[in-house]
Amino acid sequence: MTRRAGGRDAFAAALALLTGRALTSGELSARLRRRGFDTEAIAAASARAAGFGYLDDRRTAAAWAESAARVRGLGPRRVREGLARRCLPRELAAEAVAAVFGDGGEERLAREALERWERAKGPAAGAARQRAAYAHLRRRGFSTAAARAVLFKPAEDL
Repeated sequence: MTRRAGGRDAFAAALALLTGRALTSGELSARLRRRGFDTEAIAAASARAAGFGYLDDRRTAAAWAESAARVRGLGPRRVREGLARRCLPRELAAEAVAAVFGDGGEERLAREALERWERAKGPAAGAARQRAAYAHLRRRGFSTAAARAVLFKPAEDL
């Protein structure tokens, strides 16, 4: 059944949801389910939206991972967690994280996050300030290795 009691088409509802922001298949399914559509209608609407290119989990995961890392300053762990919350399969999340943080990208992005922190809090000079900066980077989701590398290696070595 593609209609619910109010007579609204599941595909029309999907399009309305997708105009607000890019959603994953899992997010779209959950939202349509909350609006009262049955499983068959949701599957048909999702397939149709994907066929038109409006629903693309790989593209959405890549864009979200890139934005989370570059704009919000999140590390790989926090990006993976965010992608999981967006109802994406682990393999797809791992692929998006690898694309953003591979080939030295984690240390480069950790350095950018550290520079933002230093602009707000002051330089990470001295043991106490380095511990605070290290804790900040770890909370943002960067690995121990990346946090140590940016705090204890000169920028030219990265």
